[in-house]
Amino acid sequence: MKAFYFDNDIKRIAFLQAASKLSRNAPFWPFSPVRYAEVPDPELPDPNWLRVRNIACGLCGSDIHFLYMDMATDSFPAGLPGIDRKYLGHELVGVVEEAGKGVRHLRPGDRVALRIDWPSCFQLEIEPKCPQCARGNYMLCQNIGKKKLPLRDTGGGFSPRMVMHRTQPFKIPPPLTDDQAILLEPLACAVHGVFAAMPRRGDTVLVVGCGTIGLLTIAAARALQPRSKIVALARYPFQAELAGNMGADEVVTGRQSQYARMADLTGASHWKGYFGNEILLGGFDIVYDTVGNDGSIRDGLRWVRGGGAMVIIGINFMPGRLDYTPVWHQEVRLTGINCHATETGGKTSFDIAASLMKSGRVKTDGMITHRFPMDRFRDAVAAFNAKGSAAAVKIVLEH
Repeated sequence: MKAFYFDNDIKRIAFLQAASKLSRNAPFWPFSPVRYAEVPDPELPDPNWLRVRNIACGLCGSDIHFLYMDMATDSFPAGLPGIDRKYLGHELVGVVEEAGKGVRHLRPGDRVALRIDWPSCFQLEIEPKCPQCARGNYMLCQNIGKKKLPLRDTGGGFSPRMVMHRTQPFKIPPPLTDDQAILLEPLACAVHGVFAAMPRRGDTVLVVGCGTIGLLTIAAARALQPRSKIVALARYPFQAELAGNMGADEVVTGRQSQYARMADLTGASHWKGYFGNEILLGGFDIVYDTVGNDGSIRDGLRWVRGGGAMVIIGINFMPGRLDYTPVWHQEVRLTGINCHATETGGKTSFDIAASLMKSGRVKTDGMITHRFPMDRFRDAVAAFNAKGSAAAVKIVLEH
């Protein structure tokens, strides 16, 4: 079968990082660590695994980070033990083709999404589990690198078939369409972000960024606390329209006078210091940053009120300079999230996301804007890189 994967080869990675500064086509050059090539059809390594035929998979920002190897060598993720080969694609919907005898909760014909992607105690079958995995925080596994999977070529969402350990899939409830199922994983991320700082009745909330995760964070916050005021910061007009549809009360667009606008919306006082230094005293009760770059974190920390909370949901593997003085000066509760986990009450982020979709409290109409067959992956990447002119939100690759 033909699959998209990334080989952990430091020479090729260094080449890709240098070449990406010259061309956005660098991931597809011969010396790139990224490959769209023939690999063996995956076989079940033991009875605790199952094989899935993929229907479609969403293109995520993290896939793009891997594609261009946008990762500083001194960032925390770069220090993690690597895996030999990483198959791309995790926002998938697939159908179980074959299940080993140890897989008791799924059978051929069941539709599944991928819940646990990176190796953890679950699919490595490490007992006792590390403290994080024991709590359901599989993305924070402390045993990464201590054991290898029983096979390298597992496939991924951008492969026609893949294998999963019985702990990895999430069974898709029958009422959900395939399009909704593709958005389950990003909605689970949004749910986890909202649970990290749950709004209270009457809180004023800001969602920075209106890409897929930002829009779903608006929807999750609205569904989980209907009596909060939600403000969204959007870059493009088409995002602003969707933000309103997802539940935002106000949408701020444009880059001019953002601090003044945030002050007006919250009743905060707006101060301008020397050299363009702007701050708010007062501000939002909670800020969800779904962009996660240096600029958005800097502004978000200045837009949250003293004693308020800020959650970093967007990921950035290339950090620069961060002014953390608002954290101590205004006693801001700053936290981040890594995808999804088990939430308060024992339900997973996926359980809650599926429930919100099934009940109609989160609607995803209009989120999928582009569809491509798998062999047009380069066109999908081009649309992602030109999301403003292409009016792209969620791009889907179909098998």
